[in-house]
Amino acid sequence: MKPTYTTTSSDFQLQVDQNAVIVEHFLDYHYAHFSYSGTPTLTVTASQPITSYDISPHSMGITGVVSGNQLTFTIDSSSVKPSYLVIQINGLEKLVVLADPLESNAPPSSGTGIYNIINAPYQADNTWTSDVTHLIQMAIDDASAAGGGIVYVPVGVYKVKDILYIKSNVTLYLQGGAVIKSNPDRSLYDYTTSREGKIFIDPMIRIDHAPNAKIIGRGVLDASGIAIMDKDRASSTFLGYRRNVIVGNFSDHVTIEGIIIKDSTTWTINGIQGGEGFTVRYVKIMNHKNADQYKIMNDGIDLCGTRNAIAEKNFVMTVDDALCAKSTITDYAMYNIRFKNNIVFSSCAGLKAGLQSHSPMYDVWFEDNDVVQARRGIVVEATSGKQLMSDIHFVNTRVENYVFTSMGKSIPVEIEAGTAPVKNVYIDSAYFEKEAFNPIHMYGSSDTNDVTNVTFNDLNLCGDVITNSLDARIIKGSYASELTVKGHMR
Repeated sequence: MKPTYTTTSSDFQLQVDQNAVIVEHFLDYHYAHFSYSGTPTLTVTASQPITSYDISPHSMGITGVVSGNQLTFTIDSSSVKPSYLVIQINGLEKLVVLADPLESNAPPSSGTGIYNIINAPYQADNTWTSDVTHLIQMAIDDASAAGGGIVYVPVGVYKVKDILYIKSNVTLYLQGGAVIKSNPDRSLYDYTTSREGKIFIDPMIRIDHAPNAKIIGRGVLDASGIAIMDKDRASSTFLGYRRNVIVGNFSDHVTIEGIIIKDSTTWTINGIQGGEGFTVRYVKIMNHKNADQYKIMNDGIDLCGTRNAIAEKNFVMTVDDALCAKSTITDYAMYNIRFKNNIVFSSCAGLKAGLQSHSPMYDVWFEDNDVVQARRGIVVEATSGKQLMSDIHFVNTRVENYVFTSMGKSIPVEIEAGTAPVKNVYIDSAYFEKEAFNPIHMYGSSDTNDVTNVTFNDLNLCGDVITNSLDARIIKGSYASELTVKGHMR
């Protein structure tokens, strides 16, 4: 079901076996979302004869057959990595295909412990005509007062403005076809100004002191971020009024799973600070991606000030950093962080530890991730905070393409100890398909804030396996020591 406020693509049509799937034109790209099992055949019909195509991630080995203006290929639900694909056809805008496994944990729409927001006493409008923030919050509060329950959001579009506060033991379930969408009228929002002078409005959702909270389903959280944001370059608040989607603090065992999150204009998922056991799985983040148009800090998934957390099998398309581990709070060591089997598209960092290091951060793992595009492929950066970052691992990383932006030129790997030391960084089986403008670079700022013990194993730059630490494509700058490349140290 296509929400009425969306625009159907005029460039692409999609058929999965015999079933037509809606393709939405969103900002400067197009996307389709569906669930499947087995090995269906997908047929993409373009608005022009197809002379070239590319299907990412390349590691999935998907090839197609072209006939006129149609591209046909198959996907397999038994694949370890989800079938979240970025397709380039000719010079058209990109097509994103988000193919999920069949939903297995959908709750009933009514019954004991179910708080369906279109039923009495809530009777929330699902046509995006009137604001229903207070009605959804009432259902959340009722579920919380009963000791927990499921707030069921059925098919429809629900207009919200103020924060929704998720409570302990409450599950917010968004049925496929359900959209909770921010009111795009900027004049309705209060704002705060950061120390740097940036203007933000409140997030859509907060999860504070709410253990076992969940947001699950196949529906959409839409921040209306670009519509709300001030886009007038002559305005004193240009790029202001930015909204993120989910912020969490001091909540253990929070889960976000299965949903689509759209159009965040600052950190999309930010959490769970001071909490542990945070899980983000099968989440699809679809944000503004054009850094030349608006360079905004719309990170994808930021595991911030947390521990024993995992982000796996997610998709991120955004301008700013895609996947980050950030030590954002003091007196709370951050460890056992996992990013696994994700697919990302960014104009900044693909995979990043940092830049915040306000408490010690260690035992951080990025495993089996595909970076379709980034300006910086792999980054370890300590430039805010004074605590050690150590034991950072990148395993089986694939970086396909680079982009140049106003932030700088491309670089495969950058390791910087600006305000804190960085120690024990291990990069195993990293494949960079294209040549970056800059070489790999590691550097510190002082004897105290230095980079030590960086190890590369199976480093592949454009098909060339690097075996020597003296290779000119790796720069060991000031205050950097103990670089090892496949057993060779300098």
